[in-house]
Amino acid sequence: MIWYIDFLFFLALTLWVCYVALFAFASRIKSKVIFPEAETFLRFAILFPAYKEDNVIKESVVRFKGQDYPVDMFEIVVISDAMEDRTNDQLRAMGISLMHPDEGQRSKAAALTTAMSQLDTQLFDVVVVMDADNIVFPDFLRKLNNAFAFGAKAIQTHRTAKNNTTATAILDGVSEEINNSIFRLGHARLGLPAALIGSGMAFDFNWFKERIPEIKSMGEDKFLEYFLLLDRINTIYLEDVVILDEKIQYSDDFSKQRRRWVASQIDIFCLAIKQTQRALVSGNWALLDKIFQWSMPPRIIMLGVIPLFFLVSLFVADISSIKWFFLIILYMTSLALAIPKKLYTKQLLLALFTLPRIFFAMISSIIHFRSGRSTFIHTKHGAVPGKDE
Repeated sequence: MIWYIDFLFFLALTLWVCYVALFAFASRIKSKVIFPEAETFLRFAILFPAYKEDNVIKESVVRFKGQDYPVDMFEIVVISDAMEDRTNDQLRAMGISLMHPDEGQRSKAAALTTAMSQLDTQLFDVVVVMDADNIVFPDFLRKLNNAFAFGAKAIQTHRTAKNNTTATAILDGVSEEINNSIFRLGHARLGLPAALIGSGMAFDFNWFKERIPEIKSMGEDKFLEYFLLLDRINTIYLEDVVILDEKIQYSDDFSKQRRRWVASQIDIFCLAIKQTQRALVSGNWALLDKIFQWSMPPRIIMLGVIPLFFLVSLFVADISSIKWFFLIILYMTSLALAIPKKLYTKQLLLALFTLPRIFFAMISSIIHFRSGRSTFIHTKHGAVPGKDE
């Protein structure tokens, strides 16, 4: 019986580890997609959902206004929810369009639906979804324009950390870059759609206007991915279009954020797996890939569970420990490949000692994931570091 349980867990974890390894190695393939300079300028709607984001929204908007792109070809819309009147007045004075979502249906998807219901389809070609803390560079829209003018329908840009003030922020930033390598760059290298992140993403305006009202979940990015795959729209990853994103600074906020992520992944997996037979018959390999990806447990859980099985196997005569040892080596090697060289610093080494705390924060997220399914969970941006360093 013990051998049988060991075999089942080893088989499942081996499949997931091999999946990570495949795309981690693929991310190292030297290839770069460069779109030619477009002769026409598309019109962009830039959406900033902002719930109590008075600390960060003004800087983000100011930085976005500095685009190397015709000012009459993009409109910045802040979907202001529970922000101070002073902040709203300052945004209006800057020429920003303000909208206010229904407080009774508070979620990012609901805020985006509110904005799209008020924007004229005839005026825009592309919609860009940002977070209130995101910072972009002057070439952001120009490079998006080149890709959409060339025929793109969905794009994910390269979101990366703008802060490393605490150990949690450092690990969160590294985790995002691992995701960029495996689920975006590695997938793109093998001809598969890139995964969405939640911000710094852009879509064909008409497609987004049609699909966003259908999303009632807190995990709007995963449901957008699902709809893109059903519609067989390839999501392009623009590795050289960088967007700065504030990372979680404290383990308590990490737990709350991951609770929402775990809930949305469970929900989307339960929905998508029903499409398995249809995807097989129709040859929708991108959807099948995503279904398998959504079956994977969080990375921090695998980092804890695989060594745990190895330790247990050392004391159980009926279980071979060597296979678990090699699985640990393969998984760690894959993750190491997925981390950009510039992030291998002394700060990262010190932050690794806080992994047990992050592991238990993730366990808490999984235990309480149901609250992330229906409750709007906000993680504060622009907080002053200090308590979780």
